[in-house]
Amino acid sequence: MDSSIDFKALAAQLSKPEGDMGIKTAEHMNISNADMTRHAVDLLDCGDNDQVLEIGPGNGHFASYVLAKGPKIVYTGVDISKTMVVTAREINKHHIDAGRVTFQHVDGIHLPFSDQTFDKVFTVNTLYFWTEPAKQLAEIKRVLKPTGIFVLAIASKAFMEQLPFTTYGFTLYTPEEAQKLLLTNGFDLLDIKVRAQKITGAAKQEMVREEVFILAKEMIH
Repeated sequence: MDSSIDFKALAAQLSKPEGDMGIKTAEHMNISNADMTRHAVDLLDCGDNDQVLEIGPGNGHFASYVLAKGPKIVYTGVDISKTMVVTAREINKHHIDAGRVTFQHVDGIHLPFSDQTFDKVFTVNTLYFWTEPAKQLAEIKRVLKPTGIFVLAIASKAFMEQLPFTTYGFTLYTPEEAQKLLLTNGFDLLDIKVRAQKITGAAKQEMVREEVFILAKEMIH
């Protein structure tokens, strides 16, 4: 592992990309998380006219992939990084001008939307940084329509604990712990997929990442 890398600084940028370094970090994440993000979107099974929310989209690189699922899909991205929101708006200006994409800066806890706004909600590799998961999941339930689908995608604890930067501010989850988190916070689990994918690590080494995808909906009482 490259001793010249400041892993604490890298962890901070992965959590909340800011400034020029944040822009570069987001570009790297677009590459390392590309297949994982596309798979999460595929699992949503978006239909035309769907309102789709992505939590933590970074620079919004995958908004176009969501829109490609149907000619009338509308995409919203929310991020805790002002740098990412500004960058995402620049990258997706043509979609924003067409009225199909919106990006908003949020505090990471509250979602500035009315109840039952979205048909689909997804988030990829953000759970590690959630400071109040119960509140954040309650917000996701609130903005989901009764028939809405939520996809949570993470890399497993077994993989993540091998990485030197995850000791700085990351909360890691096994597949079972992630499922329990959703179940105890009012979600029914529709499916869980665990797969192994080859990726290139921060020090340019090849690794096999265990990825977890959980499909859920609001629990009906």
